[in-house]
Amino acid sequence: LVRVLRLVKLFRFMPELLVIIRGIGVAMRAISLVFALLGIIIYVAAIIFRVLLEDTAFGTQHFKSVPQAMGTLLLDCALSGTKGGPLMRRAWDEHPIYALLTFCFALLANVTMMGILGGLLVQTIKKVAEVEEEEKAIIRNFATMNDFWQHIKESDENNDGFICLPEFFKLMSEKKTARLLKRMDVDPEALVFLSDFVFGSKDGTLSQEEFYRWVRDLRGTQKGTLKDHMVTRMLIIGQVNKLLQTVTNMNCTPDRLPDMSSRPGLSVC
Repeated sequence: LVRVLRLVKLFRFMPELLVIIRGIGVAMRAISLVFALLGIIIYVAAIIFRVLLEDTAFGTQHFKSVPQAMGTLLLDCALSGTKGGPLMRRAWDEHPIYALLTFCFALLANVTMMGILGGLLVQTIKKVAEVEEEEKAIIRNFATMNDFWQHIKESDENNDGFICLPEFFKLMSEKKTARLLKRMDVDPEALVFLSDFVFGSKDGTLSQEEFYRWVRDLRGTQKGTLKDHMVTRMLIIGQVNKLLQTVTNMNCTPDRLPDMSSRPGLSVC
């Protein structure tokens, strides 16, 4: 038992083994369904071969009963590395049609079903590995964000726990900021480009949580979701409503547009 427990230490040095085991656990239900479908196919094929090969030497040897037929199809076709080749040759000696039926069963049970099972395991393990990597990246980003916020607090001139736009621009001019953003896979140019809009929507200041959320959403590996599109739509509608409210307050309607053609550099509302 102690020797078996020592094998657990392998997971520390080879985390890929743990990913494979977790992938198999996640895909266990789907794997069970594939095996159940394979069992049904073997059972139906065993009945067919039992009836067709009755009173033949080949049938008496390999398909004398339904359980024996299921064992033959399972061991010599479904799980065989030869994919039923020797069994097809013996069936050919009996009759070509029997060899064709054996070939069809091997194609369905061995090639197709086992291929589905292998592809299912590969995709599940790939997905689990991606989730594991994303979780590790989130942990790393949180640690980096904590270092980043400590760096921000050093640049906080009024020590209010918030960051304003001038402090942000001063922060972005430092090399340490660029290194921290690069570690989080965030483009500094995108932060600067969106800073006016983000700070303007938050009354000119951002708290620690708001700044965290903004930086996380600008990661290069961050995927867009329907929620992001809905938030963007709400922001656009809010800005349009503010603009309409401003136009209404200025009494700037389509029927009474001010004449600004004589003032260069200005456009109509």
